Amino acid sequence: MKSHEEEYEAARRTSLRYSVAKEETKEGFVFRWFRIEREGDEAIPGLLVYRPPKPTGKLLLFSHGLGGCKEDVVWFKEIADTFGFSMLAIDARKHGERKSEVTKVDATGLMEGLAMTIVDNRLTIDVALRNGWTSEGRIVLVGTSMGGVLGSVIAGVEKRIGGAALYVPGGDLPDILAKSKDPTVVQVRGNIPKLVFRMLGGQLANIEPLNYIDKISPRPLMIQLGKHDDVVPFEDGMKLFKKAKEPKDLVLHDSGHDLPHDRAISETMAWIRQRLPSLAGSS
Repeated sequence: MKSHEEEYEAARRTSLRYSVAKEETKEGFVFRWFRIEREGDEAIPGLLVYRPPKPTGKLLLFSHGLGGCKEDVVWFKEIADTFGFSMLAIDARKHGERKSEVTKVDATGLMEGLAMTIVDNRLTIDVALRNGWTSEGRIVLVGTSMGGVLGSVIAGVEKRIGGAALYVPGGDLPDILAKSKDPTVVQVRGNIPKLVFRMLGGQLANIEPLNYIDKISPRPLMIQLGKHDDVVPFEDGMKLFKKAKEPKDLVLHDSGHDLPHDRAISETMAWIRQRLPSLAGSS
């Protein structure tokens, strides 16, 4: 199996076809659903959200959690409004418009789905730059749970991203898979034979956040964790933070996997003002 970096290098040389599927205005935002198509692979369903008349040039790239979808990007609406960001998200493989039975996936399908979601996000950045929605260094990645895990890798390899804010992510994928109490992960774990499970560490190295999180530096990183998280175990979140290099910031919540929304957003806005002052203006 090719690495996600090899897959991206091959994919970026193909013709990417962007088309608008639907557009509507809600609560003063334009919601534009779109598709990115290329030969030999499934279409990427995406969503761009912005204040009229057009995208601002500053972009929040959202990576959603397990069982989530691109429409969950509205969680960050207050940040977008405060600082004048547009918001962009795609559905991960087997999620949203691409939904399938995640719980029936085998070990190979799990790795391929995660790796190709990394590729899909990078291709979406290509389209965003080509369409003039943003420019290099003016993209902030925000990732939650599984999206924080993948976001560690995406921001590590994708130097066009200016900084990353990750919510309840973790490092050490075999440990997360072994200990997570998320019902979907428990079912996926049951589909993987014990012998294969013991071998997963080496096979997952290509998408292991601990192998990429330090490569975000010297761009700023913020990680927010719940001290009682048993979905992405708290200790695995701390492993990820300790492996990251400066500049990095850690916010701990007295919560489980579901962080208190208001404080998480407030901490993120304070971090943007401190670490990304050039993006903190309202336009």
